[in-house]
Amino acid sequence: MSTCFERPRGQRGDMMLEALVAVLITSVIGAGLAHVAAKVMSSQHDAKVENLAVERLRSELHSHGVALCDGRDVRIALPAGDARVAIACESASANVTVAGVTHPVDAPQRVDLAVAAGDLGLGGADADDAALLLSTRQ
Repeated sequence: MSTCFERPRGQRGDMMLEALVAVLITSVIGAGLAHVAAKVMSSQHDAKVENLAVERLRSELHSHGVALCDGRDVRIALPAGDARVAIACESASANVTVAGVTHPVDAPQRVDLAVAAGDLGLGGADADDAALLLSTRQ
């Protein structure tokens, strides 16, 4: 016996739920990729700024050499503004004895140029971070 009052079969929504989960997973993956891309771009920017600072420090060392030890104030131009360069100099000498005769030997003066990480204007640089150091020490 057939009844005319059968309930129509409703949609169960399985496909809709699967599509919603797929969109959710895709959006999480997209957000993760965007975060990774931002970190990579930030790292590339920091590397470029550090490379520029090293080039400027090398230029100062090449053009002035040990004259930097005279106590002058050196600043280098960077995209975030001018950065102060800390200069440390150290002379080295030794006595060499050959066949019972002692000779004083003066080694070339060592010059260290340093820029604080905070002065570089990098994204995650704190005041406690190590400085960028360029030295004539070999």
